[in-house]
Amino acid sequence: MLITHRTSAYIKQQDTPLSRILYRVAKWFIYGQLPDLAWIYRPIYVLYRLVSFGLQRLPIIFLYLPIQQARLEHYCPGLSLKNGFPLIQGPIKVFIGDNTCLNGALSIHGHPDSGSCEIRIGENRYIEWQTGISVGKKVLIGDNVMIAGRASINAHSGHSPGLDKYQPPIMADLVIEDDVLICTGVHIVKPVTIGRGSVVASGCVVTGDVLPNVLFAGNPGKVIRTLRGNE
Repeated sequence: MLITHRTSAYIKQQDTPLSRILYRVAKWFIYGQLPDLAWIYRPIYVLYRLVSFGLQRLPIIFLYLPIQQARLEHYCPGLSLKNGFPLIQGPIKVFIGDNTCLNGALSIHGHPDSGSCEIRIGENRYIEWQTGISVGKKVLIGDNVMIAGRASINAHSGHSPGLDKYQPPIMADLVIEDDVLICTGVHIVKPVTIGRGSVVASGCVVTGDVLPNVLFAGNPGKVIRTLRGNE
């Protein structure tokens, strides 16, 4: 460190050809700026992207997808995985429709007290990252449903607050009908039915049924307005 400080002081105090050269070298070393060499580095960047994409896709094609298909109750044509392998745990049967995309950070749990439960996911579906689905008896998700990141979907009543008076959660069905959009950070905290064509806004807490074709928002959630046509 002492040598570094002395060199820095010398460069600042001297006005000689050597000090100016040292200043330029030090500036280049600190900021790392080279002349415009895009004609060299652009092909390197393209090659880097191709190699990265290949290394990312090969495990999905030859490992994650076959394992995921084996976990399902039937083969799912057009199933795709994004960024890894979803976590599926518990005594649960999983049915997935055609052309569905699951994010690798998705988790699906069958409640152990249910004995046996199932989740059915329709066609043309996309479930984003860090979404968790906890299944009581059945979770039924229709076609053309989009679930954004960090959604929490709970199809049972949850545990009792005290361990000394433990009561098992009430298991029930949770239904999300066709053409529903569930935005980022939505919390569905008990078994409900979300009607066809509705939009559940970001951060909404859903504690009761949602009518079809409405914008549902707030904590606790409520109907904001009726949706028309392609809204």
